[in-house]
Amino acid sequence: MKTLTLDLGTHNGWTLMEDGVILQSNTLLLANPEELDEQRRTGKERTLDLRFCRLVDFLREKVREGANRVVFEDVLFSAGSFHSHQLWAGLRTAIWAVAHDTPSLQVFGVPVGTLKAFASGKGTAKKEEMAQALAKAEPAKYQLNGLQVVDIQTARTLDDNEVDAIWLAKYTISVDRGERAFMATYERRQKAKAEKRARRAERRAALRVKAKEEKQKGKIRELINAAKATGKCCGVFRKPSKGWAVRPKCKKAVRMSKAEDPVPPAALPPTAPVVVPSPVVEAKTAVAA
Repeated sequence: MKTLTLDLGTHNGWTLMEDGVILQSNTLLLANPEELDEQRRTGKERTLDLRFCRLVDFLREKVREGANRVVFEDVLFSAGSFHSHQLWAGLRTAIWAVAHDTPSLQVFGVPVGTLKAFASGKGTAKKEEMAQALAKAEPAKYQLNGLQVVDIQTARTLDDNEVDAIWLAKYTISVDRGERAFMATYERRQKAKAEKRARRAERRAALRVKAKEEKQKGKIRELINAAKATGKCCGVFRKPSKGWAVRPKCKKAVRMSKAEDPVPPAALPPTAPVVVPSPVVEAKTAVAA
């Protein structure tokens, strides 16, 4: 299967790969500044953008060369200029138009954050970090020249658009190996919700375990305090349970009052001792009388 990866934009990064090998990569300039200025003056950017037409022609050419899958970086706009939104939507529509004309063409999108996390381990990685990650991933093929990547074989400098397209190719290879998957927007949202529910359930389970442990520790503390209250032990015990605590030194067991007793025995007020008269004392008392 031949796959065309695209980092959509006026400077359109692309790669063509087959069987896990990148055959070609480059950046396609869809329009130069002079052409864009002329297009704005004539109003063509609102009626038939030059970049849309050139991308459609480029896609059709690659399909004729055997490309039967397109993977593009899927941007979900939450901020930015209206013109960038409009341009990117138009370029994505170019992919749709070619896919409509070629039913066998498969189309997939990879979210920006997913691609960045795959490349650098961080979903908010900047262009320089993506370049550094590529040079680190394939030091025999790419090296850094300042903040830019250079192809060692051709001595050609790659811009950030081509770097992203190469990472899209690497992500596609990972999908083909079964390590990752292409997911639609709805599937991604459902997966995110499921992961959120799983994390919430895990936190709740951890809290239940912690509460159970604290309860058990409380019971042990109550038993130890009850044993101390008897005045028969220093409070150093081993395995306090069922009203008994074993002293590790003398190996004797101390009977502890129940934890639920409102007042431990040692806390009760002392009672007056009961004096039992001796028979000898009674006899002496009788003779004296």
